[in-house]
Amino acid sequence: MVEESTHLVFDGNKVIISPDIMPVFNFLMEIEKEIDSILGFNKKLNGIKESHLEMIKFVGFLSNKLKENNIDFKYNFKENPDKIAEKLYFHFPLRSQAIVLFASLDVLFNLHMAYENETDNKDKLRELTMNTGNAKSFFNGFLLNEENQYYKINKIRLSKIDSTKLRDLRNSLTHFFSVGHGGLSLSPSPLDDSARKIENILKQRGRGNVIFISEEDLYELIKSANQLRMKKWSDDFQKDKVNFKKRMGFVINLVKTEGAITMIKNSNIK
Repeated sequence: MVEESTHLVFDGNKVIISPDIMPVFNFLMEIEKEIDSILGFNKKLNGIKESHLEMIKFVGFLSNKLKENNIDFKYNFKENPDKIAEKLYFHFPLRSQAIVLFASLDVLFNLHMAYENETDNKDKLRELTMNTGNAKSFFNGFLLNEENQYYKINKIRLSKIDSTKLRDLRNSLTHFFSVGHGGLSLSPSPLDDSARKIENILKQRGRGNVIFISEEDLYELIKSANQLRMKKWSDDFQKDKVNFKKRMGFVINLVKTEGAITMIKNSNIK
């Protein structure tokens, strides 16, 4: 019986993987879909709100035409249309978005540690990921350097962030639903210009260490970190296929044993 090949080749745009690695990528893609859904919630809601307000204007236009032509027509809405529009003034909280993003980053961190330390033991991985030095090394290696494409493009602004600030923000959010006092805080992406102005004001007051990042910043940094991890796996495969297969086996086992099974709506399920 021919032994199954374990391979991963990534050229920066396209990835070719063996069937045994598919569970890992399916797992990561499902997480990405959920994050896209959460981060896109506000945009979709705004789109619905704009369409509703446009419809109200159109109804008003038709109403005027009816009056101009002396056409008697009455219709009573169960609820004032303007009140319906007010209900759509809702947003998905920024801190909650950031917590979800850091949770996805924790997944990548765990897979990284499983691969690098050749273990899928939960207790061992918990010990490894709770180690501050390991966490900072991971942040520096995958998010806060020029190999991360988003960081490279925005280096002037993001270079103010270090691994300590990023870890402090992550811990403050997940443990206390707070942004802490480490100098790194959150600001929604629509207010990027205002955030830059506030940073400049604080710099003039001697607090140049303060920087705001948006949910989009965090999303793009993590997205680029995933791509970088994939590239490094691809490089490892090219260098030593046997060792790559052995180490990737721990990642595959971890996903199979700890990864959530997503239930989807199916008309065949009664």
